[in-house]
Amino acid sequence: MSIPRNDDEIEQTIYELRNEIRNLDEKIKETSEKVTQYAKERDQIHEKMKEIKLKVQSLKQERIMLTESIKELRKTTRELRQKLLNHVIEVKTLRGELKGLKLPSDINTIKKRLDEIDLYLASHRVRRDEERRLFEEASRLEALLLEYEKALSIHEYLTGISPTIDSLKKELDEKKASLEEMQKKYAEISKELDVLNNIYNEYKKQADEMHSRFIQMRESRDRLDAQRILLASRLYELQRMLRGSREELAKRKISEIKEKKKKEVMAKLSKGEKIEFEELKILLEDNPDLFKS
Repeated sequence: MSIPRNDDEIEQTIYELRNEIRNLDEKIKETSEKVTQYAKERDQIHEKMKEIKLKVQSLKQERIMLTESIKELRKTTRELRQKLLNHVIEVKTLRGELKGLKLPSDINTIKKRLDEIDLYLASHRVRRDEERRLFEEASRLEALLLEYEKALSIHEYLTGISPTIDSLKKELDEKKASLEEMQKKYAEISKELDVLNNIYNEYKKQADEMHSRFIQMRESRDRLDAQRILLASRLYELQRMLRGSREELAKRKISEIKEKKKKEVMAKLSKGEKIEFEELKILLEDNPDLFKS
């Protein structure tokens, strides 16, 4: 901007500067509104991000607890499965033993025959070979009786353990169902976490974009503010110059009026005319010793 050389140019420059400042004020206002808007939108997105972050933390904590529960349930399931397997192996072994036993068709007949042999040996004198024959028969019958009792014991045991096996199967099925439900819940939480993380990343991208716009607009506003300060400073300086110039002009006009008035008063005096007190003051204002000589 060129330096104005006279009052007219100064006034024109002041007019132009005021217009520039008004335009800058409009731009600063618009820019400030955008700065506020971008900051508000960015902060709103940050609030959404905080909500998602809290939800993610809660879900992660829930997943950790669920992981521990799954771990314990798997351990319990393995123990139940091992118990059931042990019982199944035991039952299979006992049933194998049961099939290998030679069971008599009529246990009462065996018991009756043993009683007869005992009674016969107790009430008769028998020859040695007959006694040996009867002892061998009794031993064979007692062996059959023992196998029968063993078979009966196995059968009773198998009958008694059947509810235990059924109970273990039921408990194992329940644990497996619970485990399946927990694993399903774990998968749902993991899926929800993936969704939330994607949303969070998208929000972060939006927030970063808004913050970038906020920074750019704030810097633009700062540049406009700085430009306004320079123009306002220039305007102030020109107004000061114009005011000084006008004051100087006013002083010159007053001085010219006074000089003219002095000449008029001196003309009166030279003609011997009477002058007014105010006219006398004008003569003495710059030369108080005028009439002392």
